[in-house]
Amino acid sequence: MDGIEITPARREDATRLYWALSCLSRDLGDCHATGPDDLLRHGFSDPPAFLALLASRNDETLGALVASPVFSTTRGGAGLYVSDLWVSERARGAGLGKRLLAAAPALAPEDWTVTFLKLAVYHDNPGARRLYERLGFEPRGDETVFDLQGPALANLRKRS
Repeated sequence: MDGIEITPARREDATRLYWALSCLSRDLGDCHATGPDDLLRHGFSDPPAFLALLASRNDETLGALVASPVFSTTRGGAGLYVSDLWVSERARGAGLGKRLLAAAPALAPEDWTVTFLKLAVYHDNPGARRLYERLGFEPRGDETVFDLQGPALANLRKRS
């Protein structure tokens, strides 16, 4: 897969990023609730809620990565939570996922020292799990991921 260029996503790339993330949702059988306007509003505002990379060759989008900044006092610094990583079927097996992950820390502002990448993987996605383990990612047995959304989040907001 020679000739693939990985670049930070820009405002004018929102439609391409949306397409890539839609493909990821389709590949995983997930609901896709984000539209191009959501990406523009949240990813290309000041400050942005996420940072993104696109991998392409010529005009073909072959991969995407979306990450959000996190800070950990126990890890001693800033990190990136990789929420989305997609590689097109045509490019799978050529190391593009690894290249996208390797490029992710450079998305952070210059004055940050990114000390870790964090991500979650679905239990029914053994291929992704193998990739992450080969790269040195380790499951955190001492953590349980919790989500708060919808009515529960609205109730919490009302109580504060």
